[in-house]
Amino acid sequence: MIGSTSRYAANTIEVVTDENGESRRVIVPAAPEEIRARVVRYRWSDQDRVDSVAYEYYQDPAQWWRFADVNPEILDWTDVKPGTIVRIPYAD
Repeated sequence: MIGSTSRYAANTIEVVTDENGESRRVIVPAAPEEIRARVVRYRWSDQDRVDSVAYEYYQDPAQWWRFADVNPEILDWTDVKPGTIVRIPYAD
């Protein structure tokens, strides 16, 4: 269940059926909004993980969503190609 204070609260949930006929509920992301943020550009390496980069910038590995928000073109943070330039917002 998605709570009213969740960052996903504005998204809808739909039931999808896969090729095997199994149904499951999925979050359908809302269209991205324009985000204005001061960022640094970071070149992703083959050793990077989303949690370790978040720790490097925010001292909290759970804060990775902050740079996910300003990089909506990256859909799978477990498969970022080395050399990809990632925008990372300055910590407040």
